Amino acid sequence: MKIIIVIIFLALIGYILEQRRHIKFLNQVNFNQETRHIMVKHQQYLLEHQIDTYKFALETLGYSQDNINKGDYTKHEPSPEKLQALQEEFQKEERIYRSKNIQFETELELRGVE
Repeated sequence: MKIIIVIIFLALIGYILEQRRHIKFLNQVNFNQETRHIMVKHQQYLLEHQIDTYKFALETLGYSQDNINKGDYTKHEPSPEKLQALQEEFQKEERIYRSKNIQFETELELRGVE
């Protein structure tokens, strides 16, 4: 009878240890998935920023993306006021871009990712 109780007790201890190991594994998997989601979100932001940069370049050169999408490739010289507004908008977007890059790098450093 004592042998059966000892075997059951050892089996329960083994089960508890296995569950603790599995919990640690699941926590690591969750951490990796969260890190991956952060990286994917940042890559999407980088693509959006690149598209916006191309739009600013087109508008600065006198082309309109909407007109190009319609098949109209005519160049319209932008006024100095419009160029100034484009420059201010571009600088604002660049500040946001730098801020998000710093935030992303800091978040990865806090997670221990190099």
